[in-house]
Amino acid sequence: MLIDKLIKRVEALELNLKGKTVLTEAASGAYVVTPILAALAGAKVFAYSKTTRYGTIEDIFTNTRKLAAHYKDGALDITLIDTITPEIIAQADVITNSGHLRPLSEDKLRHAKDSMVIPLMYEAWEWRDADMDIDYIRKRGFRIGATNERHPDVDVFNYLGDMAVKQIFDSGICPYKNKFVLLCNNDFGPFIAKVVSKICDGLAVIDKDENKSKYDLANIDWIGGFPEIKIPAAYKDAEAVIFTAYPFDQTWIGDNSPISIQQLKSQFADPLILRYAGHADENSMDKMKIRYFPAHVHSGHMGILPSAIGNDPIIRLQAGGLKCAEALITGNHSHKNIPILEQI
Repeated sequence: MLIDKLIKRVEALELNLKGKTVLTEAASGAYVVTPILAALAGAKVFAYSKTTRYGTIEDIFTNTRKLAAHYKDGALDITLIDTITPEIIAQADVITNSGHLRPLSEDKLRHAKDSMVIPLMYEAWEWRDADMDIDYIRKRGFRIGATNERHPDVDVFNYLGDMAVKQIFDSGICPYKNKFVLLCNNDFGPFIAKVVSKICDGLAVIDKDENKSKYDLANIDWIGGFPEIKIPAAYKDAEAVIFTAYPFDQTWIGDNSPISIQQLKSQFADPLILRYAGHADENSMDKMKIRYFPAHVHSGHMGILPSAIGNDPIIRLQAGGLKCAEALITGNHSHKNIPILEQI
């Protein structure tokens, strides 16, 4: 049962938010777990939601209540809200950098107490300026921490390969007896390669040259030099290009971009771009008849989410983010002698 997984994750992280008030989101799909995790850790929780393309507020509130009701050891202290008031913000010891709460602007945060902390719920290198007013946060002295997603008790990055495989299948192709190219400039690459290289006929990797040592794996051909594309003959007819580049909101593939449409057309027989992460200009690809999947990805968003492969990665990610909040409050930035956060 899902509630049992949440309890086990709270126990594994020794997550303790007793006596604290957490303002977070109530969300759809796998993200339903966030306020439940905080409450299981002993927090008083305000969970804000709104209707989006992912789900209605009525459905989100219903599903959150259903999950909370499965906890048999007492009622969880969760208040579902559709309005964030100054009074609620003023109570919060923790405000998570969650989708429904973003951006964390001066207009919101001016009501917060000076001791309030902000866990980013992602790693430091994934920082996005649009998420929050960092100048105001610095001025107020709020503590911010990015989650170490590679901590053994969080361990989100080892789901990245499964996500790539899911995207391959969703696009209508399969890895068996096919070759792929990984076009990457960030920390996702080695974790994707570790899984995909085991189930395909060959994986060619284009990444920054300083990352070469991270790809010391069987069935991988290093061709390096990101963002240059020099495809050997054996990969000209690769089944697809798995594309992930950071910053995610930068246009990496387009007419006047680091990776030109002409490069792709000249280096591949019939390229299919699997949009794992990083922006690509759809109009430019359409004009040059470059195939891509998914059909649309919002700039700054990933083309495949951890939630696409189930609840487990989201449970670990959100629990890790809440552990980051606890660490900011207590000043103990390690769990089991391994750093749990990177202070921003």
